[in-house]
Amino acid sequence: PGEWFHRHRPEDMVLPGSRHDPLDDAPAHLQGFRSIHPRDQRNWVAPCGFGDDTLLSQAIAATYGMVEMIDDGIGRIVARLDELGCREDTIIVFTSDHGDMMGDHGLFLKDFMHYRGTLQVPMLIDAPGRSPARTDALASSIDLCPTILDLCGVRAFDGIQGQSLTPILEDAGAKVRERVLIEDDIATITSRLTPFPAKTRTVITEQYRYTRNSKGEEQLFDLGADPDEMNDLKRVDAPARADMLEHLADALIAADDAARGAPFNRRY
Repeated sequence: PGEWFHRHRPEDMVLPGSRHDPLDDAPAHLQGFRSIHPRDQRNWVAPCGFGDDTLLSQAIAATYGMVEMIDDGIGRIVARLDELGCREDTIIVFTSDHGDMMGDHGLFLKDFMHYRGTLQVPMLIDAPGRSPARTDALASSIDLCPTILDLCGVRAFDGIQGQSLTPILEDAGAKVRERVLIEDDIATITSRLTPFPAKTRTVITEQYRYTRNSKGEEQLFDLGADPDEMNDLKRVDAPARADMLEHLADALIAADDAARGAPFNRRY
């Protein structure tokens, strides 16, 4: 809004190289999104395609302005904590529930797209007594609860999901996970009436991303060699596919076991 909307010029934006991905071997619902243009929707709430570079440049520029506005607001909150003298006694966490495709693979918005554009979100943690550092260690949003409890010296409750990230906050080279599980569900009746799968499950390791949905569709990418996720390996790398299927099975069992830690405990 206001001054932030015009902070960046559309002509200066770098467009994603993956925007011309033909998605020939992608799940059917992703191919279907490509045929929907944002201007064909009365409101921008459903995933869609984004084949217009001019419109995409404008959207990216506006998004940069939006991010800058949020950054400014966070700066004011932190400044107020300093004024109140409680900054050093406060844990600050900044993250997001999802990303936005923003033209990656020719797609826009989110939902049922388990590409890095929607899955890999920012996570910044500022905790008393911790030095600034960056890490490429795997982490999940469900790790925030056990992390905050750990930082506060509170014992985690029985059945809690997630892993405390405090070892990483103390040593940026530390690892607490070998994989991350992502789960995406919609109502079964919706799946029956649309191309959307009722369930989509993804497991990510340091090297691979493997996705499988309830319609039996799969994706497998080597994130190290192919960070833009352009070359699907599901039909050509049987050993990697078998290994990631095992990771997915183990992750699903572990998630279910964690949720059963306390009597009558539900998954979420």
